[in-house]
Amino acid sequence: MILLLTRHTRRPPMHMRLFVASSSLSRAALSSLSSSATDAKFYIPRKERATSNSMYEIDNIYDQRIKRRRRIDPTRELNYTPDHWERHKSVFRRIKHMLTTFGSSPFQRLMFPDFFVTSMIAGSLTYYNNFMVIDASSQLWIDGSGFAAATTAIALMTGFRLNASNARYAEGRKLIGAVHSTSRDLATNTMMWIKLREDKKRMINLIKAFSVAMTFHLNKKGAHHSIRRCLPNFEEQIYAEYQAELLDIFSDDQNEDFLLICNWFRLKENVPLGITTLMRQIIAENEQKDYFTRELDTHVHRLVQSLGGCERIQKTPLPTCFTRHTSRLLWVWSNLLPFAIYPVCGLYTLPTTIAISYSIMGIEDIGVQLEEPFNILPLRQYADNTYDSVHFIESVYASGKYAG
Repeated sequence: MILLLTRHTRRPPMHMRLFVASSSLSRAALSSLSSSATDAKFYIPRKERATSNSMYEIDNIYDQRIKRRRRIDPTRELNYTPDHWERHKSVFRRIKHMLTTFGSSPFQRLMFPDFFVTSMIAGSLTYYNNFMVIDASSQLWIDGSGFAAATTAIALMTGFRLNASNARYAEGRKLIGAVHSTSRDLATNTMMWIKLREDKKRMINLIKAFSVAMTFHLNKKGAHHSIRRCLPNFEEQIYAEYQAELLDIFSDDQNEDFLLICNWFRLKENVPLGITTLMRQIIAENEQKDYFTRELDTHVHRLVQSLGGCERIQKTPLPTCFTRHTSRLLWVWSNLLPFAIYPVCGLYTLPTTIAISYSIMGIEDIGVQLEEPFNILPLRQYADNTYDSVHFIESVYASGKYAG
């Protein structure tokens, strides 16, 4: 049961203001439920990091992206710096891009089964037409003029799919950016307008925890992409990483907010939403002018709005009928392509088929990856940036006139 408090009522102890579902749990019960039998293996505490990016395994060729561990993994970029932008705009970029074609995400993801099946068809067709038949009239091929029209239509369809997916990606990035900006504003106002020191510290910790909780809420692995779902203790490992990140914020493993937030995660509750509720409890209990209270609550409202927008993107894909129809047409098109280009390409049908298929199917595959932006965006880096910003704001105000 949520307790509604006003500034005219007596402030109860903290443990009476916390809630779990519809019942109250003791500290011992919370500690028992939130404990983990598995140690964190992937999260590196901030005090142990050599650099800001030391917890990421960086790609050997492109140092602005995370290393892809498997062939089917998408490209995951980190935040760009001015040096990255210089290399990104280099006049030699096309040469570098061509040299890394076979190691690119779209090509490797399409190698099997798409290119494998198409290559088998193209190779078999070439062998049959050149070495099995006696005269040209017995060769297998189809008229390329009608197939060219179909290719144009499929190219337009894949382009539309990529644009729709990119719009989701861009919106997801804007919403995450809004969380970061709002967290800064809320931290600033907290240091100015929250009166009690303990409430200031508690609110600051909750702001930091919100980004971490949102990362795990939007991404099953909490953006620890090295963790494999096939692990027998996958759920426990994810929880261990989650707990380690929160402990880096709260420092005390017996902190009531820490135990409560960990328990919510165990119960598969909406943790970011629960954190905003705790924030609003602090605001409601703060003995401050109504204007300041409304301003603080407005920032929390913006966090809730951004959370809702991210959930909408996460839970609602592009119409699946369109996605499946596009996939079916591309499969048929790529496997009929050798029959259409054989009269022109002859013995070079197989490599030409792969090159043309890559140009069209690669666009569709990129669109599939962009459709789920929270599997590509560097959510962990965004959460770290939020922590650093809020911590800096806290330290600046703590050393000035608002320290009390």
